[in-house]
Amino acid sequence: MLVAGRFSQYSVLRSQYSREGPVGLIDCHAHFFPAVLIDAFRELTATTYFGRKMWADVGFTSLERHIELMDRYDVDTEVINYASFIAPSARKLGMPMGEAVRLVNDYVSEACRAFPGRFVAAAAVDPFGGAEAMQELDRAVEQRGLFGISLQANLDGRALDDPAFEPIFERARAWDMPLWVHPGLVPRTWQEALGLSNRYLNSGIGFLLDDTLCIIKMIIAGVFDRWWGVKFVFCQLGGFVPFMIGRFDQQFFFERRMYADEGMALPPYLERRVAEYCQAFYVDTHTTDAAAIRCALSCMTADRIVLGGDFPVSPPDVGLAYTLGQLDQLDLSAADRAKILHDNAARLLNL
Repeated sequence: MLVAGRFSQYSVLRSQYSREGPVGLIDCHAHFFPAVLIDAFRELTATTYFGRKMWADVGFTSLERHIELMDRYDVDTEVINYASFIAPSARKLGMPMGEAVRLVNDYVSEACRAFPGRFVAAAAVDPFGGAEAMQELDRAVEQRGLFGISLQANLDGRALDDPAFEPIFERARAWDMPLWVHPGLVPRTWQEALGLSNRYLNSGIGFLLDDTLCIIKMIIAGVFDRWWGVKFVFCQLGGFVPFMIGRFDQQFFFERRMYADEGMALPPYLERRVAEYCQAFYVDTHTTDAAAIRCALSCMTADRIVLGGDFPVSPPDVGLAYTLGQLDQLDLSAADRAKILHDNAARLLNL
């Protein structure tokens, strides 16, 4: 259990990363790592074109490169998370996961101090590391001043419905900080069963499927019901979820009828439609077009969408600049546009 009084100590540390004044654009999806880890990932994928080219941008290890692009696109604050890079990089190096997590937390927190107010770096965590991993998470937040927690929709095939994540959710609630949920590496068993045989399929479909399965599994397992109010934030509009509301309304009807006809008690997850659960989490706009965002607006509303660019994985032309152009195509009210570009994120980040 969390110790009373810890949060006030954390708040003092957090203040050094805040700055007064109006908040500009907030990009809630960016990546930055210690060189030793990203170099290991580059080596791990060196036999592929993407391994040679996609991870080459200096922005993976240079916050100055981030600042350059942030200033170009009027981004005031950028959120840093770690996607699915840490575990495979640690394995490549033969480094224990706990050691890699601590390295990330120390390196990134120190690097961000050079740019007060420009970056909000999440804490890395090993969700399956037990009490020792939770102690490191406590240290990262309470001593290093990191804000938010970086998670994957699946890690080695285990999604956020796994009970191992519950201590993390407890801390997120106590600290009133967001959980940034990035797609994990698509498990090999999925790739084989679904024929996701190349990157076009693996990343194009596999990542969105990972988001979708994670969210629906969390609904069925009662995670959102138990942790309503915890700030879960999923990438890419939450995968396919915004486009499947009608399908799940059909399943909602059939499932409820089956339980009624069989005289069985209704499970808690069938007390709400999936559309209602869309108010239990946030989503970002990374690599989504105007039509997709319009669909998400209909079930999630502008109150639940934040800006996401994915630098340096996605260069501006297919990242932040692309997303801003797609938002320009929507007939958004000034208030809704402001929510997506900064207001929602400012609330998530307590700015």
